[in-house]
Amino acid sequence: MTHGTQQIFGYSDRFAARPGQSLSFHISCENVDSYKASIVRLRHGFTGEAGPGFLEAEIPSDIEGNYPGRRYTCQPGSYVEVPDEKGILDSLEELSIEIDIFPTLPQGMRSGNFGAYHVTQNSFGSTSVFQALLGNWSAATQEGYALILDEGRPAFIWSDGIKACRLCLDSPVQAHQWYRLAVRISTSKGTIYLEQNPIRNIMNRCSDQATGFQAESTSVEISEQRFGSASPFRIGGLARRDGDRWLPTNTFNGKIGGITIKRGGSDATPQDLVAAWHFGRSVRTDGLLLREVIDESPNMLHGRCYNAPTRGVTGSNFAGLTDDFRLVPDEYDAIHFHDDDITDAQWPAAFTFEVPGDLSSGVYAAKLTSEHAEYYIPFFVRAGEKKAQIAVLFSTATYLAYGNDRIAFEANGAEIIVSRTPIIDRGDLVLQDHPEFGRSCYEIHNDGTGVVFGSVRRPILTLQPKHRAWFQAEGVWGLPADLCIVHWLEMMDLGFDAITDEDLDREGYGLLQDYKVLITGSHPEYVTRNEIGAIDEFTSRGGRLMYLGGNGFFATVSFDPEEPSLMELRRSDGGTRPHQSPYGDQRHTTSGEIAGLWRNKGLPPQRLVGVGFAAQGFDKCTHYERLEDSHNPIARFVFEGIGADEQIGAFGIMGGGAAGAEIDCYQPVLGSPPGTLVIATSGPLSDAYLLAAEEVYESIPGIGGTEQPSVRSDIVLCPLHGGGAFFSVGSIAFTASLSHNGYDNNVARMTGNVLHRFLRPEPIDVIV
Repeated sequence: MTHGTQQIFGYSDRFAARPGQSLSFHISCENVDSYKASIVRLRHGFTGEAGPGFLEAEIPSDIEGNYPGRRYTCQPGSYVEVPDEKGILDSLEELSIEIDIFPTLPQGMRSGNFGAYHVTQNSFGSTSVFQALLGNWSAATQEGYALILDEGRPAFIWSDGIKACRLCLDSPVQAHQWYRLAVRISTSKGTIYLEQNPIRNIMNRCSDQATGFQAESTSVEISEQRFGSASPFRIGGLARRDGDRWLPTNTFNGKIGGITIKRGGSDATPQDLVAAWHFGRSVRTDGLLLREVIDESPNMLHGRCYNAPTRGVTGSNFAGLTDDFRLVPDEYDAIHFHDDDITDAQWPAAFTFEVPGDLSSGVYAAKLTSEHAEYYIPFFVRAGEKKAQIAVLFSTATYLAYGNDRIAFEANGAEIIVSRTPIIDRGDLVLQDHPEFGRSCYEIHNDGTGVVFGSVRRPILTLQPKHRAWFQAEGVWGLPADLCIVHWLEMMDLGFDAITDEDLDREGYGLLQDYKVLITGSHPEYVTRNEIGAIDEFTSRGGRLMYLGGNGFFATVSFDPEEPSLMELRRSDGGTRPHQSPYGDQRHTTSGEIAGLWRNKGLPPQRLVGVGFAAQGFDKCTHYERLEDSHNPIARFVFEGIGADEQIGAFGIMGGGAAGAEIDCYQPVLGSPPGTLVIATSGPLSDAYLLAAEEVYESIPGIGGTEQPSVRSDIVLCPLHGGGAFFSVGSIAFTASLSHNGYDNNVARMTGNVLHRFLRPEPIDVIV
């Protein structure tokens, strides 16, 4: 019999698979002896009374059955691990270690730290919280060695074969300053020497007399020492044993670089080099900095990054003139580690699902249930050899950007954002109880720097198909909002093929060329350059695009070319953003793209879909009103069955209207193409809707919905040369109005009119 609250959590190894391919599912249970697993097709995501409710269909599969409930630790903390089969790093005889550090949380955290630090009574007589810089120290066996920060003070720990020993400086290092640490071990003289020196560079603009910036050193005599350990050698943290796994522990917050290990003390020659890790150099011809870390010594002790520490960050040699790590790798010899980085929980696979050859493309989930717990792991089945006429682009990059969003609890001004007290549901509370599952890209790390990576390979509670966003009094967001499109297509008896952002980024236009119509989800906010190029080519070659969302094609993301389950999202110094990376750290290491809004890089969404982000507000949504262009003969098909003065979408399960939440407007100055018809615009919006930050050049009043004419959502239609076209609604709330009154409403009618016309071969500007 189990006791306590039952919970089931899990994730898949990736978002999507084709028929014949397999996905692995990784499950951890709390107070659950066993659970049932099955495969379901997700049909509709809203659980409220308005609309069709939550809908799913069970799919017979080989994985169906009962499984034992096992619990696995999810341990955050990023690090580099260095395989050392020959034990080269075990011997410290006549060795010197030098390392540059830029601590961002030197004192560490005693609580709320995801277990990254361990407060223990150690054998050198004190209770200490420490962060490891490098080493193979094992607390369990009291073997090995490590260079650490002991409550901010540089220290070296090792074993004399009986007990742990420690050599520690008196002064703690200060946050956000570069230091050079050195450890010199002379077994012939029987001494260990430790020193720290502040580094003078453009980031450390402090005088030599500034408090805490003096050089300091100390030494100790040693007799016996034992540096070997069964624990792996790591940079940025240490390892602790958990069954068959080595989990991260005592992980560091800050940058590390400039590491060299030499044998021979002060008389060492280049031939005495044991290891020299260069964090700014790449093993790839394109110069991207992914998981592999280069050792430039003859020993080739190359390392590998885990839990995605941030690379492509400025090191102690940064000159401040170039922001591309590929051009000046010596200035980017640094990695930024965080104690709360988590991109792979590394749980063992509970079961593997091979996608049957006859399973239609769509949105599915592994459904896990026990007596008192339920959990879904959504995934997408891609098209097989037979293609539909319609493709739906699911915004998996946006799902990852918002993944495990805790803004309602942790962001300053959450109430101001939504103009009321945030609505919290059970899922939000569960997420607060499990900070080890990591944060969204809208939040900051424990050390105050922005989160820049999202990953499939961890539990994402905000991806549950029944999830409700905290900033909506009711309604849908993310995947549940996009399931509104899925059910709408089902009700029209129109099949579709599901594609994801990472699919389109990797395969480009070739993935789209067989389709007549491409439909976006409700919030395709984050996309790659390859996606924009593929969609632009699709419409240029006669494809029709239905942009059924708001704040789309807005900002830059990249997918790791070696691990597409990992997405990178850095923030630049312009536009609407929850935080920003400092100058020099704004370029994606997974693609080389500079971070930021596409409009600031010459690819505004207005050029692609006619509208672009204008404002956001979360109190109430509104309707649309027809404009003069709606009576143009070219647009006549859009409004068949809709009255000339009829308000469109004065209803919906998101804020009570089809226009709202995050909205876009027509802007020729930013590239809305000539010939674009503005056929409808939003009704009144409140002053809770504020003009987007990128449209505000000075701090002035008058940017609310009742004051600023640019705070609006526009619906546009644009025929393109070559037979292509786009139809854009410019509102995240739009899809939540489709199901009103059993789909017998003017939003569903208008959208259906467009889809049926887009499926016909005649050019849109030909009246049929």
